[in-house]
Amino acid sequence: PVPQPSAEERNNVPARSTLRSHPFLFKVVTPIRVDKFESLLSTHPNQAFVRSVCYALRYGFWPWAETVKEEHPATSDHPNRPPHSDHRLDFIAKQFREEKECLRFSPSFGPDLLPGMYSVPVHAVPKPRSEKLRMVADHSAGSPSLNDMIDRGLIAGTKMDGMRSLGASL
Repeated sequence: PVPQPSAEERNNVPARSTLRSHPFLFKVVTPIRVDKFESLLSTHPNQAFVRSVCYALRYGFWPWAETVKEEHPATSDHPNRPPHSDHRLDFIAKQFREEKECLRFSPSFGPDLLPGMYSVPVHAVPKPRSEKLRMVADHSAGSPSLNDMIDRGLIAGTKMDGMRSLGASL
């Protein structure tokens, strides 16, 4: 089955408070019609896996992170580094608008992060063998970084660089 949050994470008081007080920020949006998907997999031999995937499609996937540690602050705002050019700045602004319109980014909630939130810098980088740009989130920025919160042993062999590579790893 796909991973679920640990007991410590489920009892993370600052994060739970933010989830309760701002549920509109944490919508799970997917083009998959989960009920239909689940019915199509009703004869799959690994029903525990099917149930875990469908649960995650409905309520969100857990990224293996353990944020409730003494060395991790409850909230961390990693500042963005300014883009290298106006072209990249315009690209990022356009991408943010598109992501918000598609409900993949939350609406604005003010200048400060809420308890339990971490921010990550985003950048515009050229696509391989192209002049076109793509937006990337730097999960290795800061200390601790978001990547620092994931036990490497839990993801050994999994390449986390997009849906295609994740699907191949599963």
